[in-house]
Amino acid sequence: MNSPLYDVIIIGAGASGLVCALECARAGRKTLVLEKEAQPARKILASGNGRCNLTNARVAPAYYHAPEELIRKTLATFSFQNCLDYFARLGVLTTEEELGRIFPATGKSTAVAEPLKLALAEAGAELVCACPVIRVKRGKTFTVCTQDGQSFQTRRLVLACGSCAYPQIGGTQSGYELAHSLGHTLVTPRPALSALCIKETALSRLVGIRCQVRLEARQNNTLLDQAEGEVLFTHYGLNGPAALNVSSAVSRALSRGNAAISLNFFPQLKNPQLFLQTRLETYARRRPKDFLAGILHESVANLLIDFIGLRKNIPMQDQPPNTRQRLVQTLCAWPLTVTGVRPWNEAMAATGGVNTQEINYNTFESLKCPGLYLTGELLDVDGKSGGFNLHFAWASGFAAAQGMPKEK
Repeated sequence: MNSPLYDVIIIGAGASGLVCALECARAGRKTLVLEKEAQPARKILASGNGRCNLTNARVAPAYYHAPEELIRKTLATFSFQNCLDYFARLGVLTTEEELGRIFPATGKSTAVAEPLKLALAEAGAELVCACPVIRVKRGKTFTVCTQDGQSFQTRRLVLACGSCAYPQIGGTQSGYELAHSLGHTLVTPRPALSALCIKETALSRLVGIRCQVRLEARQNNTLLDQAEGEVLFTHYGLNGPAALNVSSAVSRALSRGNAAISLNFFPQLKNPQLFLQTRLETYARRRPKDFLAGILHESVANLLIDFIGLRKNIPMQDQPPNTRQRLVQTLCAWPLTVTGVRPWNEAMAATGGVNTQEINYNTFESLKCPGLYLTGELLDVDGKSGGFNLHFAWASGFAAAQGMPKEK
């Protein structure tokens, strides 16, 4: 019995796979989506704490770890406005929140996932769930073999399998393995958008406390990345948007050696050193705890007093000059040592994946295997938190579908 022949088979029913499948079906291509999980769009449903931060008004190459040319060309094909219009046409009402983040107006990720699935069915694409792909063979067409013994033929194949982040909701190595079997090389995947493990155990005194900071990550005095926003102190180190947004760079750097971060507790000030020096003159007679009152969380102040070695019952004017200078330096750049990032089951994304030098930046077609397309998080592309990763997923799926030649 001959296997059915499709124009396009997409492996993976996540963000990039669903958009790619929808556009292929709308173009009249016989389209099949194979999803290993029992439910499609699981990461869409889980994203943004179940609210689905689907894009960001600030989307730009600077927010990605990826070749600038790749992101620039992708955004030229599927811009922020294109994204808003696309989901509006699907019937999704959106709203913009702080920092340019876009959410469905309902506040629930189902408002994004369900319209996508409905549109896919209306366009005539087939979606088969609980159907893991175990092997792909390349001949005149692609033969796709599934775990339950089925095989399908297709003229073009899209790997939209995602990364190994969040294995509890479907993250897997399978896409990397399929890409490798078709000739692609991998940049070692590592957790990204994941919290930081910190060596200094004194941070356990601050568990549950949140602060607004500017965070810088360095290796051998070279700046790796920086971010401004909230950090949350935990029993293992630091969580929160600022920590997550440098975790990709830190994750890669740790494979080469040690990494360090520093916290500036006054990101809102242009010159925090001058602010603190002026404050030392103004409140010279105050004891350290009173000097820090009104500018620092009390628990953070108490820890830093111990860290710096300030004499608790001595006025600031009577503290040794080098200790006062250390106070200024520490409040502007508290040094901490990173020992690792949290594991895959806590990582919202991955850095690493299929080498982007092996794809066509306009179409996402493989340069190693004609007729093969690779999209979304399977690639060595990762963005900051705030909707940037989902935007790239939608955009790459859209660009791949648009880049396919017309059917004869």
